[in-house]
Amino acid sequence: MVTIDIYMKSYLSKLRARKGFTLIELLVVIGILGILAAALVATIDPFEQLKKADDSKIKNVVVEFQNANVRYFTTHTSFPWNDTNSTNVGCTGIGGANIDGVALSTAGLTACIGAAGTGGSLIGEGELKDSFTVNTNDLAKVFVQWETGNASSLTVCFSPTSKSQKASPETMYDVHGDALVGCPDATAADGTCYWCTK
Repeated sequence: MVTIDIYMKSYLSKLRARKGFTLIELLVVIGILGILAAALVATIDPFEQLKKADDSKIKNVVVEFQNANVRYFTTHTSFPWNDTNSTNVGCTGIGGANIDGVALSTAGLTACIGAAGTGGSLIGEGELKDSFTVNTNDLAKVFVQWETGNASSLTVCFSPTSKSQKASPETMYDVHGDALVGCPDATAADGTCYWCTK
């Protein structure tokens, strides 16, 4: 028993003197960390996160444009394209017909958004900031619906690209703001189901 005790003390003192990790121990830890990192990336899905961020940005553009038009309507009793008192000919030229799912980047609607100093435009009247038209890619993703027979009707929509926004109960419309059978659907192709504000 004494020899075992001496042997154990000798072995324990050698273990205490040893510092660091073996190469195998380090490789095992690195392998485990790699597996955890891969699982984390698969769970988070960075492309989905980028799509969510883009959807949030476009949704803000939609709401900002809708609110600007509501404020304009409150003070002028018409929308910019239907304002007979407006001197903004580029905008009022589209007022005699329906606006049927037209992108904000379309020439007539960009004239309605206008610029500083352009009377009868949303920016010129102070309803939108000057920088609203800076990103034309965002404006191309926003669609406007308006009917001449219902002068106060205005629907502004966008088609989300993230699965979570496509599955949202509010994403149930077509580009014209009409309820669409089959929407919301997280697996729908881009440009099928739209989120709209009325």
